[in-house]
Amino acid sequence: MPEQQLFDLYTAMPTLWPAAYGLLLLVFVPLFKDDRQWLWAFSLAGMALMTVITSIMLLQIGDYGDVRLTAGGFGMEMVRTDRLALWLDLLFAICGFLALLVLPSYLARARAYRGEIFPLTFIAVAGMTIMVGTDNLLMIFLGLEVLSIALYVMTGIARERAVAVEAALKYFLLGAFSTGFLVYGIALIFGATGSLNLTDIAVAVSGLDADGPAELTMLLGGLSMVLVAFAFKIGAVPFHFWVPDVYQGAPTPVTAFMAAGTKAAAFGVLLRMMHGGFGDSPEVLGRWTLALSLLAAVTMIVGNLMALVQDRVKRLLAYSSVAHAGYLMLGLIAPLDVGVANTVFYLIVYAFMTIGAFTVASVFLTGGEDADHISNFAGLWQRRPFLAAAMGVFLLSLIGIPPMGGFTGKYVIFLAAIDSGHPFLATVMAIAAVIGAAYYLRVLVAMFFKQPESEPAVDLHVSGGTRLALAISVAATLLLGVLPGYLLEPLSLIYSGLMRFP
Repeated sequence: MPEQQLFDLYTAMPTLWPAAYGLLLLVFVPLFKDDRQWLWAFSLAGMALMTVITSIMLLQIGDYGDVRLTAGGFGMEMVRTDRLALWLDLLFAICGFLALLVLPSYLARARAYRGEIFPLTFIAVAGMTIMVGTDNLLMIFLGLEVLSIALYVMTGIARERAVAVEAALKYFLLGAFSTGFLVYGIALIFGATGSLNLTDIAVAVSGLDADGPAELTMLLGGLSMVLVAFAFKIGAVPFHFWVPDVYQGAPTPVTAFMAAGTKAAAFGVLLRMMHGGFGDSPEVLGRWTLALSLLAAVTMIVGNLMALVQDRVKRLLAYSSVAHAGYLMLGLIAPLDVGVANTVFYLIVYAFMTIGAFTVASVFLTGGEDADHISNFAGLWQRRPFLAAAMGVFLLSLIGIPPMGGFTGKYVIFLAAIDSGHPFLATVMAIAAVIGAAYYLRVLVAMFFKQPESEPAVDLHVSGGTRLALAISVAATLLLGVLPGYLLEPLSLIYSGLMRFP
């Protein structure tokens, strides 16, 4: 095989590997119908190999330049591999690995085990990698659809449960609605700039001024629709209504994977679009920043206020996810050299503490149904000290208590808001974080200082995979808080790849 073809395959490996492995698993699912352990082992091995492949590529990214392009003719490359894509690809693989550790035990206890969940996880990861590893708006759309279709099925995989079917249907209908906005938005952007490639769009946008008011209006209309579509995916207010119902109805490990992975993929696309395609026009950037600022402020406040009145941990974490989407949007409006690194750092921290918290919630099952009521967490420290300690770490990190990773993540995002000249948004973030502490503390108080009103009927079975997922999440949450510089320093190099358009 010619050297160039090998290079092209290597460049696209973060997408090719999960896609090919997922299709391979589809073939093996019927063969391993009666041997779940082997299917689980193959799935874990495949996702672990993806983390290794992505890590090696990340270490070697400078050997061939900060940007690699492949899959298409000259000037029309569809796949872009740079530090932003590779860091997020690594995060997707870790999210998939942690979810796979917990899924078999949860689905067996929920009486909803289906082997199809394993290839669907790989296909969802492939969709995420397509989204963040391209400069082409059409590829972003295709990646989003691959991800969304896999998540629709994963959400309703426990089809014996009415709440799961309802969640899947609601997610599908609202997801299709948001897809319509994305397609119309892309069409308007193409009409205004004559291109679907962000590099060419950046050149066209820089030339849009008072001499081309019609094109500028069309471009702003397209950007508004694209922003609506991605606001739905990240759960920003007022496009967040699906979040609590879908998070509650989906199998809890799927909820964890969805909360961390989908949010990271959507923010990765927004970072690339804002800084790579539409950042050269002060007028376009100013309006984009204003829209994001308004969304961020409302999302932070509403998400935290709604979480205050929840009595189920999954719904509480769902509204918490909405609030964190507001925090992350502050990183989008910050300068490129600060905002990108800080946002990706917070996405990584958020993934570990959120997956960890949902993993603890996944243990609470009774009669095949989720039993994540806060009352069931009462006295957890006396019943399961390991679970209570792990949940305590995750909740303290979500509050932003040092030395947890969540504190460092919030701190760097707060600094990004200050550096971007938005002290008002930084103030709103601080107020919202204080509000958020109240509902996290409710769960902490229940676990460590309350006794259950009656003998709980919840069987707190913790599998080996669940223990390993919790141990990894706890270790990462603590290390990212104590030693953040070891991650922030390499993340600071991401912006060089976004600035250097071939």
